[in-house]
Amino acid sequence: MNKYLYFLFFVLNSHAILAQISIQGKITDHKQVPLEYVTVRLPDFDRITYTDKGGLFSFIIDAKEIKSFKLQANMVGKEKFDKTISVGSVTQKFYVPITLLDLNLSLNEVQVSAVQKTTNLSNSSVLFDRQAIEQAQAFSLADILNGLPGKLYSPVDLQSPKNLTLRSEASGNAANNNAMGIAIIIDGLAQNNNANMQAKNVGTYGLGNSTITDRTNNVGYDVTFGGLDLREIPADNIESIEVISGVAPAQYGDLTDGAIIINRQAGKTPFMFNTRINNGSTNFSLTKGFKLPEKYGFLNTNINYLVSNDDPRDNMKKYNRVSGGIMHTIYFNHHIKNTISLDYSEKLDDAKRDPDDGTEKMAYSKNRRFAISNRLSWQLNSKVIKSISLNAGLDMGFQDSYSQWYLNGNVKPMANKDTTGVYEGYYLPGNYLAVDQVVGKPKNFNGNISFSSHFNVGEIKHILSYGASISIASNKGKGVLFDPERPRFISQGYKNERPYDFELLPDLINSGIYLEDRFNIKVFNRNLRFNAGLRYDIQNGYGTLQPRINANYSISKNLSFNAAYGIATKAPTMAYRYPGPTYFDLPILNVYTGDVRNSLFLVYTYKYLPDNSSLKPSQSNQAEIGLSYSHPLFNASVNGYLKNNKNGFAGQSQYFGIMVPDYTYNITNNQKPVYQPTGTYTLKGGLANSVITNNVSSSNNGIELFISVKKITAIQTSFSFNSSYTYSSFYNSNELIAKASDADILANKKAWYAIYDARESINKAFTYKLNSDTHIPKLGLVVSLYFDFVWLKNQLIKGDNAYPKAYLDSYGNRYPIDNFDPNNPDYGHLTRSADLETQAKLPFSYANVSMRLAKELKNNIRFSVNAYNVFNLKANYYDPKNNKSYSYLNPLSIGAELSIKF
Repeated sequence: MNKYLYFLFFVLNSHAILAQISIQGKITDHKQVPLEYVTVRLPDFDRITYTDKGGLFSFIIDAKEIKSFKLQANMVGKEKFDKTISVGSVTQKFYVPITLLDLNLSLNEVQVSAVQKTTNLSNSSVLFDRQAIEQAQAFSLADILNGLPGKLYSPVDLQSPKNLTLRSEASGNAANNNAMGIAIIIDGLAQNNNANMQAKNVGTYGLGNSTITDRTNNVGYDVTFGGLDLREIPADNIESIEVISGVAPAQYGDLTDGAIIINRQAGKTPFMFNTRINNGSTNFSLTKGFKLPEKYGFLNTNINYLVSNDDPRDNMKKYNRVSGGIMHTIYFNHHIKNTISLDYSEKLDDAKRDPDDGTEKMAYSKNRRFAISNRLSWQLNSKVIKSISLNAGLDMGFQDSYSQWYLNGNVKPMANKDTTGVYEGYYLPGNYLAVDQVVGKPKNFNGNISFSSHFNVGEIKHILSYGASISIASNKGKGVLFDPERPRFISQGYKNERPYDFELLPDLINSGIYLEDRFNIKVFNRNLRFNAGLRYDIQNGYGTLQPRINANYSISKNLSFNAAYGIATKAPTMAYRYPGPTYFDLPILNVYTGDVRNSLFLVYTYKYLPDNSSLKPSQSNQAEIGLSYSHPLFNASVNGYLKNNKNGFAGQSQYFGIMVPDYTYNITNNQKPVYQPTGTYTLKGGLANSVITNNVSSSNNGIELFISVKKITAIQTSFSFNSSYTYSSFYNSNELIAKASDADILANKKAWYAIYDARESINKAFTYKLNSDTHIPKLGLVVSLYFDFVWLKNQLIKGDNAYPKAYLDSYGNRYPIDNFDPNNPDYGHLTRSADLETQAKLPFSYANVSMRLAKELKNNIRFSVNAYNVFNLKANYYDPKNNKSYSYLNPLSIGAELSIKF
């Protein structure tokens, strides 16, 4: 027993027998002026500090000896320092002088394209630093992310929402689930769509038709059932972006398909004014970082305004966005840093009414958002806890989606009670302005706390991080403002809408805890690095254990092997969790005499209350392996992945029947009919209601290749290449239900609906990018060429069976069919011709060339232009089978940007 106690004592106190090593340094600018409040990191030891007024920093670490260490120094507006420093001889003290140059195009080396790199977060992260962000000339985050593998450069398009999918070519519900499962983390806090409920009744319209759309321009406005609209995130105050498409570390929860880590500018910066224009889109922004007096820290401010017209000649469709914020950063000492942020944004997606259109169609989507957040980082460096990080944020919004259409038709019967029973309805005039409107007030609170501890087991140093997170989503908006006097649709499948108040809905609360261990061990005298973690989330009442691991082994000095595996989950949002009731208005008597005063519409209303409390979180399982090679002239990496998603959210039709009482009536002297029950009942069968299920599954497999050639001095040019092949198989495990013919139903055949297995879709895509960046420091000039090649983009939809596996009767009762008998009197009429496989193949491979040019004047003025499809290439195809023409490339599009620092 004593030897076990001794071992435990050794583990807990092993730091005491280690020597203390000092790492010191001084950071200055190009004029040798000391730089204060530079963030300095030792990532291998999980240590952070900040320079003092003299630009000095120091670390004391516990170790026997170190042969090398990685040192990072970062300051907004400066070139980042990131080097591994080799130790020539064993010593207990190291001094590292660092010079940080201003970030501009006069530097000898600038990185203006995305870089694939192994980081502490992931084996396959894609990084965009400040220079790459500025070179993108981005109107929003969506323009920057076009540089990811598998994505294509595209002209600026701000007239419809922009979602992102990662490592998937799936479409439909599978794509929506992928987009919703990508976490966007801004300054340590998750931004999500959990409280977005901008949709009409799902049970009535189904999942795909419940959001309000602009029917004139055939575009949607809201991303209720997908990810965040990337158009609403401006890029001018973003310092860095890390995209994790592989296995995310355990500290991040409520995601299934990756994460986008965004850090905004915090610190002293000059005034920077940006204006850009592209076709009908114009954008202005102004940012500034102030150094406050004494020890009051820094204040960063930003304002951004964008207006985009679909066609400036008529100004009928417009997208406007305005945003701004302030961020205060204070350093209480060299160990405690606190940042508080206030942000406001507003967007208007508007389709105006055409005065020449008699239908008076128009639509808009408004969104206002206010957010406050706070980040506290405390480097304790005690024996038990090395650091504490506490983040909390609250964002509140107002959303208004509206559509109108003037209807011209016949008098229509209408019901409006919100309870089950028989009552008299009323008649609507044939001419009125129909309105759809949904008003929401989403509110999201996100908070997380994390700790870091270090301990040694023998010679292995462990960096342990652990913590907890919570998110609370609520929506207290007025909800669906249905006007029963002006319905857009009447009795679609006997269904009508009612007002639905969001104010009474309960909040959604999700929470999680995590534990993560980073450590290195020697295998055959080579480093094997592990980042192993375990997360436990409680989402919609379901608890899920999520192991995640990223490992990297140095095969040689230049070659390394990596592997990763992880499980991740995404909770159902409020829109999935709390759809409104469905109302079935079943006519009993419809006696219209031409005068509504003596007409009768007797109706039976059945109110269906959905219960989605049993919805599970969607889940992904991803495995990844790869190789990385580093050479003085180039870097290369290849990663293969297998990702399976299950329990995705989708809508499914449920069929049933209702027994409705019979009534008779009498008309005397042109008076309103008098009615009375007969005591009998009639079956109203074949009623359909759409419900939310966990039935979307997908399998996404692929390979990604990155090659970057370092700058060739003779031609002042660097090259980068990335390629992506993706194979996505996806299906909705909801069964396919087909209705029998009206003749068979009138003939009182037992089987009303045939049930088939769901159809599977397979999408394949093979694309690659080749970028060249010619950088001439003396001229402050960068010319970039972007070559997009699309070799393969196919879709295969598998065929159906001719025979069903089950059927439903008029009541919705299910009967299995083990061996189909076409002569069976109950279901033999359900025989049909089997649907063949359908394929949509890219008829040819095609390429596109885009260009960006940036020129700096005295490091203060930057002018840049970009041209999409610079050679105005054509990729058109006419399909004689369906008499349709297809165009795979947009025409030449030119934009320009002017940036001024002062």
